[in-house]
Amino acid sequence: MKNTLVVLVVAILISCGPSQDSFTTSQGTEVSYLEAGDGDFPADTLVGLFCVGYETEDGKVMLEADYDNPLALQITPNNVAQQGELYEILSKLRTGDSVGFELVAAELFQKTFRAPLPDSIAPDSKIKFKISFIDQLTETGYYAWAEEKAKEEAKKQLVLENQILDDFMADNNITAQKTESGLRYVITQEGSGAKPENGQMVQVAYAGWLLDGTYFDTSIESVAREQGIFREGRPYQPYSFPLGHGQVIKGWDEGIALLNVGAKARLYIPSPLGYGNRGSGIITPNSILVFDVELVDIQ
Repeated sequence: MKNTLVVLVVAILISCGPSQDSFTTSQGTEVSYLEAGDGDFPADTLVGLFCVGYETEDGKVMLEADYDNPLALQITPNNVAQQGELYEILSKLRTGDSVGFELVAAELFQKTFRAPLPDSIAPDSKIKFKISFIDQLTETGYYAWAEEKAKEEAKKQLVLENQILDDFMADNNITAQKTESGLRYVITQEGSGAKPENGQMVQVAYAGWLLDGTYFDTSIESVAREQGIFREGRPYQPYSFPLGHGQVIKGWDEGIALLNVGAKARLYIPSPLGYGNRGSGIITPNSILVFDVELVDIQ
């Protein structure tokens, strides 16, 4: 009985064979497992989260792998031929897999990136990849995850910008009031009218610039001409918007609500209350904004 059990165990081990340590794509690229997962293959109804890093043949990093900020990709397994070899590889991964491989630069840029190959990269050179398939989420789950990540990043950015503003205020002898959100403001002229309520249309005259003094917009023609940002044909007049409805940046919705009609103020707006990490025009990502504003009227 004992001998029979030993033979059975050996037979099972032989039938299972060694674990797979690589696979080959339809175009002959060998993909090596750095770590093997046991999760699910990509589903076209789900959003995959991939940690992706790649570099040129000579070691120049083109994208740094960042597990805290994975790429979100929807993989359509039945349509990978049109998306290039990279997507074929992604379609063969399970959640938990980490792999390494090399792809020909010209084909990668043409078929997958759909972008011109940089002059510094030879068409027949190899781009070296390391990819980890972290997880996949439903579309609703992904948006909830992305929103939470954005809030976390905004909190971190606000800490950095609070220190920048503290230093700026100290260096320039500015005393400003600060709200819980991080908005800072200085009332430069008291108003005598009513304060606006959420939903009311307000009219605001303004001039906005970056912390380094670069002006980017104004509703005041004289300021536009003085700062070299005048645009012919643009109507220079107070800007109207419904307060508290998210039609302007958060720093405006909050800051204008603090004013009476006729009041003027200078607002110091951290980027999470402005244009965040996306920027806008000459406003670079994570820019602190400064506005001189006047609440002209409530309609």
